[in-house]
Amino acid sequence: MPSRTPTSRAVAALVTGAATALHYSLPDLVADRRTRGWVKVGTTAVAVAASLPEVRRTWPGGQRQQAADGAPSLAQAFRALPAARKAVALAPLVAVAGVTAGWLAVVERWIFRRGQARAAAGKRLPHTGPALAYGAVAGAMWFIEPPADRR
Repeated sequence: MPSRTPTSRAVAALVTGAATALHYSLPDLVADRRTRGWVKVGTTAVAVAASLPEVRRTWPGGQRQQAADGAPSLAQAFRALPAARKAVALAPLVAVAGVTAGWLAVVERWIFRRGQARAAAGKRLPHTGPALAYGAVAGAMWFIEPPADRR
């Protein structure tokens, strides 16, 4: 049985898809780079706000399950570690975050440059076509069940 209601899932998918499409089509819609950056921040905030009800709905269940097992929660176990071990435990997370941010920057640049190349080739609204596809994929991701719900 899915942990999310169909209505909230559909709303989150619609908002995420629309925000993603808008985010990637902005070079066709807003000429000023600074304004485009602020609009991207706004669309990201809207997409995150749309997903918060889902995060809040699933978060307490994971904590209750850990407490029911009798084992200390991850946060309790982490707090009990000495400072040196905390640094060692966090180092891989920092490395993964850094690599992810770098990869995201590379992909974002590639998407933008591809749109610029389409514009140079004379395509009308060169960023918007691919942006609609990216939005459709991002919205469709909401309908994939998490592994815990596939029992």
